[in-house]
Amino acid sequence: MDMETVLSGTVYHQLDDKGRVRIPSKFFPKSDEKAEDDKRDFTMKFYFMAGSQGCISVYLKEALDRRINAMREVGNATSDVVQYKRKILASIEPVVTDKQGRTVIPTSLRNYAKIGKELVSVGMDDHFEIWSKEEYEKQDSIISYDRAYSEVGFF
Repeated sequence: MDMETVLSGTVYHQLDDKGRVRIPSKFFPKSDEKAEDDKRDFTMKFYFMAGSQGCISVYLKEALDRRINAMREVGNATSDVVQYKRKILASIEPVVTDKQGRTVIPTSLRNYAKIGKELVSVGMDDHFEIWSKEEYEKQDSIISYDRAYSEVGFF
């Protein structure tokens, strides 16, 4: 995977008056035939789901398929595993953006992530996260860059 396919960066933005979020253009895939001038199709299907630590995780189909297939390999050996899968799968909501790249965040996920007007979207390699600004800043302040680099073996 090269940096052209890695979702990264941070975007501060807001819900509009109709409760829609504009997906930052940097998180839309480039169309292959127009990659050189960075044209993107802003009508896109995304999959929103409850993420870890109180965010909304947002996937394109291919990335979510990889995660679902990995989960299938775990099997259904115990009732706990079945409950875990149910919890995860029940939170997945497909959404389609309009031509301006906007979509409504499902109410259940908006409540889960404590989303108000102020949002932060954060690239996470094969997906991105949507956070309430307050919750993101709280989580971000917990850890230093030095520790993050050390823990993931970046340097």
